Amino acid sequence: MRILIYTSSGGTAHDAAAEAIAQWVALRSPEIEVRVEQVLERSSPTYRRGVALYNWIQRHHPWLHQLYWRAMEWEDLVKPGTVLFGRKYLIQLLREFRPDLLISTHPHTNRGHFALAKRVLGPQLRCITCCTELDGGFGFSRNWLCGRTDLFWALTDAVKAEVERRRPGVKAVALGPLLYPAYHQGSSANHHGAGAQAGAKDKGLPLLVLATGSNGANNHLPLLERLVPFAGQLQVVALGGRRPAVGQQVEAWAARHPDLDVRALNYQGPEAMADLYGRAWAMVSRPGARTATEALFMACPLIFNHYGTTMPQELLAPRYFAARRLAYSIRRPEQLAALVAQWLDNPHDYAALRQRYQDHRLRSDPDQILKSLLP
Repeated sequence: MRILIYTSSGGTAHDAAAEAIAQWVALRSPEIEVRVEQVLERSSPTYRRGVALYNWIQRHHPWLHQLYWRAMEWEDLVKPGTVLFGRKYLIQLLREFRPDLLISTHPHTNRGHFALAKRVLGPQLRCITCCTELDGGFGFSRNWLCGRTDLFWALTDAVKAEVERRRPGVKAVALGPLLYPAYHQGSSANHHGAGAQAGAKDKGLPLLVLATGSNGANNHLPLLERLVPFAGQLQVVALGGRRPAVGQQVEAWAARHPDLDVRALNYQGPEAMADLYGRAWAMVSRPGARTATEALFMACPLIFNHYGTTMPQELLAPRYFAARRLAYSIRRPEQLAALVAQWLDNPHDYAALRQRYQDHRLRSDPDQILKSLLP
């Protein structure tokens, strides 16, 4: 059996979802051949430039996504039941690999892509949409919804309900998240016991993680400036993703402010990130789907960083968290300092927050998910 997974590096969630599926299949069914394909970037210069623009906007001018997202909502107009850009590449890929199962983890690799694949290989090809969002409503892309999908894999009941409302004929199932094996294999259970209820500690101090997507989008330095008064009360890890320059900037800042315990880390693999979630007192991150999913799965308090305004698709995770009294957001650096002070000064309130995270943790069974995916 062969599985082909369509993904793209526009954001972090899609590649991570595709890689996690591939790792679990290799772990449970090594006889199955899996190929992960960044199909937008590889199939067409037009799509490749679009992905590059997406990531540039996220790093530098998030407010432009208000325009970009709305334009992309009509992207399927150039895919009338098939794919126009990159069509030759896709047909060659499908004919050479001849998958039995096609999984899409990106909203722009469903409409047209599934229709083309079934036309090339036949209607027996099983097509599955793996949606990475947590909630529906404004910000949930219409491009996730495709009449040619055989199964819509939702992470939450809220997304399942959104699909059923918009496309009643589509079979949607809330299977929960399939994260990297390191997250499922004991990490959440081991780290989030009674001790974590009061806040995971490292070196005796609460550990605050300043996160960033793989593209390195961040405003670490302004946030660190506001955390200087907490020297001796807090330690900070600042992630830089795949951009070493981010870590270098943080290290230079830390050298000028030795009183605050700050460490810079570049891209961290799944095992390291699972461990970091388990030790974190809280994490600060853009409201992207993947970090929100991982934090909720690991019961790690998350502070949504809305600097530079919020993309429409970044409204979904905060909406899901707010409905469960888990949402804390900042739009200016001084708001992070106020929130840190509030939690440090009121440990009972913080402990209650961690309990709510435990109560609303995302849960899933990898073996059950694989059973649903494989024919």
